[in-house]
Amino acid sequence: MMRLRDGRLSRHAGMMRGVAALFMLAAASHVGAQTPDLEFTPGPRMIRQVEQATGLYAHLGPMIGLTAEQREAMAEIVRRLKTEMWMKEAVLVGMFQELEEKRRHGLLRDGEYRIANTLTGGIETDELNLFIESLSALRALLTDDQRAKVRGLPRSAMAFRLPQGFNTMIGQRSLDGIGRVYNVYRDELGLSQAQLDAIRPLLEGARREVLRLGTEIDLNRAEADEQASRLDVDPETVRAMMQRTGETEGVLFTKLFTVSDQIEAQLTEEQRTKLAELKRRSQRDAGEPSVSGHAGMRHADHRNSGGFDYFLGQRDRLRLTPDQIAALVDVKNETRKGLLIEQAKLKVAELALLALLDGQSDEKLEAAVRDLEDIRARMTQLNAKSYLKARALLSPGQQRRTHPPRTLDPAH
Repeated sequence: MMRLRDGRLSRHAGMMRGVAALFMLAAASHVGAQTPDLEFTPGPRMIRQVEQATGLYAHLGPMIGLTAEQREAMAEIVRRLKTEMWMKEAVLVGMFQELEEKRRHGLLRDGEYRIANTLTGGIETDELNLFIESLSALRALLTDDQRAKVRGLPRSAMAFRLPQGFNTMIGQRSLDGIGRVYNVYRDELGLSQAQLDAIRPLLEGARREVLRLGTEIDLNRAEADEQASRLDVDPETVRAMMQRTGETEGVLFTKLFTVSDQIEAQLTEEQRTKLAELKRRSQRDAGEPSVSGHAGMRHADHRNSGGFDYFLGQRDRLRLTPDQIAALVDVKNETRKGLLIEQAKLKVAELALLALLDGQSDEKLEAAVRDLEDIRARMTQLNAKSYLKARALLSPGQQRRTHPPRTLDPAH
């Protein structure tokens, strides 16, 4: 595997992490937003670890003789990390959400996950490099005497709280989808007994690998996180451990791609064409709101009241055409990516404002508040324009059956 000359994480390993996260997003749509126990992108965990290291340095300040200038320099490193990481996360999550929205509406083309790999993997590689550079910058602020004092401090207590098996869960859910050929579609595809006998061992072997590699990833991540919490550890050691975790994730999810290809290779051309149709139908059904009887209209209104859904929750009532659905999904994805960027800018502006609350001039505070309000205004404009753009995709008859949403906040 080729590595960058300065020892940074190879692009290949970064792309393999991208594979993992792309699989993770599909399942993450069922489990809600990212939390410390359930994160499908690395940025939040990296920010948290650098904050913890900075807080520990501050706590040890009297013992190691940390100066006020060093404390402020460390705070600036955290602010810079957050500023850059939030923007990268906005792009990364926007790409994941775009793929997931296409999947939900049966618009995801074959191989699109793999194409997105290169882009997401590159961003995650940049995030890791930013994280390691921040840890190194914190250590570089210390004098030789201070570093010696840190090395002489007692080791912190070990943590036995391990990750919650997220990779294993995602791998199993992915296998559920791949295994539909065997478990769900066998009759519709007209699989022969010989085909069934060839497919089952492939699924059994993949299940075994998912469980083995998922456990290895959890252990690698726990050990890397523990090393990152140590102030005396060489950041390059952390880099190597995180790289190993990313490479193992790549092995896991490449295995899933491989077994999917191997199963499809057992099918005839006619069966593969039928399978593609069944997958698209399944994706569309998964994206449909659940309605029944006269409750259908009320359900659609309720969905719309929770946020603007680009009319996609009313596809049956409005009789949206496939071209309209695809165009509405494009508008939704374009708007969400723009909003994610603006939300990242908002967090950066709030961070700048907080840094001014230590007695800065009223003029600087007023300017920082104006920056916040400008970003919020852009977000409102973006939501309003996207509603008009989406509505313009409807026919006059369809437009007459719609009403302005109660809020422009997007529905998820």
